[in-house]
Amino acid sequence: MAQSGSRQSIDAVVVGGGPAGAICALTLARGGARVSLVHWDGYSIGGIELVSGRARRLIEQHCPDFFLQVAPGIEVNETVSLWGTPGPVRSSAMFNPWGAGVALERELLDRALRNLASTAGVSVIPDTKVVGIARRSDRWELSLRLGEGEDELLHARFVVLATGRAAARFFDQTPMAESSQIALMASLGQQSDAPGHALHVEAMDNGWWYALPAADGRHFAGFCTSREVVKQRDASLRDFFSRELHRTRLLTPLMTSAEGNPCNTRSARISRITGRTADVRPFSKAAGEGWIAVGDAAFAPDALSGMGIELAIESAQRGAHALLEAIRTAGQHDVFAAYEDSIHARAMRHHETAVAYRYREL
Repeated sequence: MAQSGSRQSIDAVVVGGGPAGAICALTLARGGARVSLVHWDGYSIGGIELVSGRARRLIEQHCPDFFLQVAPGIEVNETVSLWGTPGPVRSSAMFNPWGAGVALERELLDRALRNLASTAGVSVIPDTKVVGIARRSDRWELSLRLGEGEDELLHARFVVLATGRAAARFFDQTPMAESSQIALMASLGQQSDAPGHALHVEAMDNGWWYALPAADGRHFAGFCTSREVVKQRDASLRDFFSRELHRTRLLTPLMTSAEGNPCNTRSARISRITGRTADVRPFSKAAGEGWIAVGDAAFAPDALSGMGIELAIESAQRGAHALLEAIRTAGQHDVFAAYEDSIHARAMRHHETAVAYRYREL
């Protein structure tokens, strides 16, 4: 396929336009680096995302009115859970001391963060796939596919991988442990005129459920279970999801129509089912010669912790500061090694916390 041109060489290119990629690019640009961000919407996970109280504060450090005007969502200020207890337990403790989290459309969050990076001077290259990455002397050469039959080259001193699980194909990364848990997710449809403000979490004999509110009154539900349970199901994925949802005690009442009538959980009101990794999954490497990985490309946190966005932003900021140091000094290898050590240490602490709370035994 013919190459249509080559862009000017820059300090760093960020591959991936989710929260980790956008925050990393934003921090690099504000530190004086010349940065491009390449993203393709095909990597977007969609659905409703929970931004924890701490993640909210980290984002608001860059834009104080972000969740008020730029990307409004629903404040999640309590948790309703049923973990083998006789009745539901309500708590707001998981969001202290940082305050309420925010539930909002993931696509809205990603787009708003990319716009924020753009205003800071990041060159955002939308709707573009990275189809190849090669080392050329002391620079990286990225082959970009901008459209049908149209390729372009981009040269950069450093590469940031922020493409989540898809990062593995670029640098032959391998997970330190194969994922055993999967989260099946779907929108439950229009439910009521007034949205709720609670995260619902419910333990079941074969996994656990959660539900987040959306601004239009819908709820977005996820079922986290083992891959073996999904493989051994005796029905279609939609029917399996609906049947298991119907067994819940906390989430079933959410399936009530605006008129107060129970909804048929086996009906077409269940939207398209999607899936993603639901347990801790660090990669064997988070950095190398001239490259780093941030967000889920470095490690994916346990979904039940609600720390996905929080840890993505934290790793993005750490990675950006490491790159800025590498740009300013000649000791980039030591800088990258320190970054990788910090990521592995953070992943290990998260893993130990998950095990302590027995998430993996559900």
